[in-house]
Amino acid sequence: MGFINKMITRLRAYKFLVNYSGSYLHETGWMKSLQSGIPTSPTGDPLPWMNYSLIAFLDHRLSAEMTVFEYGSGSSTLYFARKVRSITSVEYDKNWYDKLKEQVPNNIKLIFQEADVNNKYCRAIHNENEKYDVVIIDGEDRVNCMREGFMKLNDTGILILDDSNRPDYKPGFELAVELGYRTLHFEGLKPTDFITEKATLFYRSNNCFTI
Repeated sequence: MGFINKMITRLRAYKFLVNYSGSYLHETGWMKSLQSGIPTSPTGDPLPWMNYSLIAFLDHRLSAEMTVFEYGSGSSTLYFARKVRSITSVEYDKNWYDKLKEQVPNNIKLIFQEADVNNKYCRAIHNENEKYDVVIIDGEDRVNCMREGFMKLNDTGILILDDSNRPDYKPGFELAVELGYRTLHFEGLKPTDFITEKATLFYRSNNCFTI
């Protein structure tokens, strides 16, 4: 009976999560994203390929006056463009860059830069004479991008590192501590993914998200 009860419970959970339009998988757009293969909201709007707890947080904290720099472009770029004044995004995949360039609105500046280590890619953020409210690290060479990104935040700026559970990023966390940044972690499902993913927000006491 134990095995049968377990199978019945799993079947009920499957039916509820997949078939009920008010379930978490439908409310977040996870089912729609799985069907389309791209991060998508329930209404078809682009979403970042970040966990849903972070997306929900950003929905309430981003504002139309903010400027964003992003390492790694995609659906997230289109999402942020709808939320902030301007976003600059650096992309290392030429095919993806060419495809995305056809979709970008006027408040997106898309930069192509081949991936490398501690060289032009991580320093692409210095191409613009601007300090940013938010820097997002979701591309290549992430620890070096964190180092350069911290330098280009304004006084109230915030840095977001996706997939922050990876042990290779430990030096970036150590640097953040040295610079006086606190951390706030977000965990949960990502669009089209099946496992728990983690992202970390780095901030100081006086910050643009008022946390």
